[in-house]
Amino acid sequence: MKSLSRSARLHDTGGTPRSPLAAWAAIAVIGSVCALGAAAANQSDIAHADLLQSLPRAGELPPGFRAASELAGRGTFYTAGGRFAHRVDDGGETHGSNSLPIWEQSEKADPTQGVLYGVDDGAVVSAGYLIRHADIAAHKSFRHLSLRGLDFPAPQHLTIDFIEGDAGGQHLLLWHFLPLEGPVMPTLPSGSLPPIASLPERFSLYACQEFPNDFCPRMGRHHRNEATGSSRPPGATGDHGVTYGEAAGKLIFIEHVLPQQHLLDGASWNPIPLNGLPIPPIDNLHLLHYNGNDGPVGRYTAHMYFVPERTYLGWDKSPDEL
Repeated sequence: MKSLSRSARLHDTGGTPRSPLAAWAAIAVIGSVCALGAAAANQSDIAHADLLQSLPRAGELPPGFRAASELAGRGTFYTAGGRFAHRVDDGGETHGSNSLPIWEQSEKADPTQGVLYGVDDGAVVSAGYLIRHADIAAHKSFRHLSLRGLDFPAPQHLTIDFIEGDAGGQHLLLWHFLPLEGPVMPTLPSGSLPPIASLPERFSLYACQEFPNDFCPRMGRHHRNEATGSSRPPGATGDHGVTYGEAAGKLIFIEHVLPQQHLLDGASWNPIPLNGLPIPPIDNLHLLHYNGNDGPVGRYTAHMYFVPERTYLGWDKSPDEL
């Protein structure tokens, strides 16, 4: 450690040098603070290294997945056949919650159709999908985008990037399993659903008031901090607009609402944190358009579920247990 400067050895309110005992005490305090800071930094490094070590490796990807190219400044991606494919939509004839009873009648034949995986130094560090801008403009909806093609932990962030190109371009939705910056935040293992009591007091129940206990059929109860906006604008930070879903006293999804006009404008979003409180891995998500095909420009809801689609699509009312 460098020797203390003269100003550091003087009292703040005068120029009288400290006593030798006081000087050594100050050195001891500074040394303790430095040691604590180094320990915290070291612990963060260990947590990051442990998480990186736990991620699937590129060699575990399905047969036929090969390196495609870099995309949107998010690194190198592996895709089926080494070619990028957009996610096929699930129709625009019905919208919002009206789509769910129709989806209940069948299962998605290929939940990972179009999936892409970000690989860094041999580890699979992200997973996501490309949505065509033309499909957003046509008010299409998308069901069961699976994030369980491999055994991933809970993601730390979601990024949404607009990529210019033919036919209006594409939107890259990408879930990151390593922090984009800062320390690794705690997560839960697969199947461990957080209790509703883990939500901070600022979150309150809203939505589906026409149903008993505000339980939205085939989704769950919705809780958010109503002091913030109901949607996530591109420049938002922190947990702005986040919604948590609940059923049988357990948290079952995390949701963000995206204004359709921002998507139509070709916006990219600030990284969206998904670790405001510890969550388990995301099983699947659906991207639902609201407002109707012939109505005004509406919104998209991204419900990211911790439970399988066949579980929540079967709920006409709140389940007794999970």
